[in-house]
Amino acid sequence: MPKFKLSHDVTVRTYPVPPAGFDLATASTRERLRHGIPRCPVEFPELAKRWEAKLRQRPLKIVEPVFRLMDYKRHHLIKLKKGHGPQTTSIWSGGIVFPPGGDTMKWIEGTWKMPTASPPSGAVDGIWYSASTWIGIDGDYGSGDVLQAGCDADVIISGGVVQHQFNPWWEWYPAGSYWISTIPVSPGDELTCLICVQAGSTTNGFIFLSNVTTGVGSFFSATAPAGTTLQGNCAEWIVEALEIDTNAPELAKYTTVDFTECSAGTVGGATVQAGSGSTIDMVDGSGSVISEGEILGATEVQVKYV
Repeated sequence: MPKFKLSHDVTVRTYPVPPAGFDLATASTRERLRHGIPRCPVEFPELAKRWEAKLRQRPLKIVEPVFRLMDYKRHHLIKLKKGHGPQTTSIWSGGIVFPPGGDTMKWIEGTWKMPTASPPSGAVDGIWYSASTWIGIDGDYGSGDVLQAGCDADVIISGGVVQHQFNPWWEWYPAGSYWISTIPVSPGDELTCLICVQAGSTTNGFIFLSNVTTGVGSFFSATAPAGTTLQGNCAEWIVEALEIDTNAPELAKYTTVDFTECSAGTVGGATVQAGSGSTIDMVDGSGSVISEGEILGATEVQVKYV
């Protein structure tokens, strides 16, 4: 079981790829843990039932993740206020939920199709524009960390030619973001993700990220950056604009993203669905909304380019 350190003393552990014929749905707990595949928390039977059903519906090829540090920086965290209505930021748009008073977030799940990214109006030759889709725990309401995973859709005009790249990634902020190069992604592919804090811990978690369309996914566990603990004070489903070539976020024009299966759970055993939360809109320098979050149902968040 390889174990190695990334930036900020973040430790990642990967596991042997299961042998041919390995059945996730019927494997014992011991067999699953040998390959780094935990069962869903027992206090959330509906979550466990849903994920077991997923594993039965489609065959999944588990691959060992290979990480590469992103060669551009991400962003400072946003500062939203709990309990308020739609909020605005310069980098995030989507949906956000908070735990009941005195409780903290333990897990989050979400499924979405990768958008197609295109250059926005007035795009500058040689500048990357991005629409990064992800789910995560923390990042708002005073927390100084965020545990997140998802996929970037980037686009650039170079010499008059439009080029694209799609990179799945994970991050435990304030450590760096890491591309997962062993999960190829194309526009229109359906991704699904589950992030869970390990029982009794605020510094250990596991991530499952899978391309449902191609049937390729990875499980791995990670520790928090040095001096960081997960606050568990919020969870979110987000489309983000990234800083890549400039000192300001550059949002790509993207097709609408529908996050489904938008549920999160708390240490105390409560399930918090997106429908009970609020939305986040992204604005440009003049305060105009350029990316808009909307809650469509109990477990669905839609994010649109405006």
